[in-house]
Amino acid sequence: MKKRRVTLNLDEDVVEALEAVGGRSMSSVANDALREALEVAAHRAALREWLDELDQKHGAPSREQRAAAKALLDAVEHGELDGTSAA
Repeated sequence: MKKRRVTLNLDEDVVEALEAVGGRSMSSVANDALREALEVAAHRAALREWLDELDQKHGAPSREQRAAAKALLDAVEHGELDGTSAA
């Protein structure tokens, strides 16, 4: 892939963490991290767009529905669901 030289000023703790990864060049590690961050940002943007479409089609969720969704996501995040619960 074609390379382009740029200058970045990074916080010292970020540089130390990149160096700790070791085995690869800092450019390679930074490229991988930036690609991953861009992929996450694109995924979030697509998700927001889809949620906006759902809001337009079905109306925005109520306060109760939002609270229930938050509780479900919190439970999933904390491993409190066994996969057999109905949502």
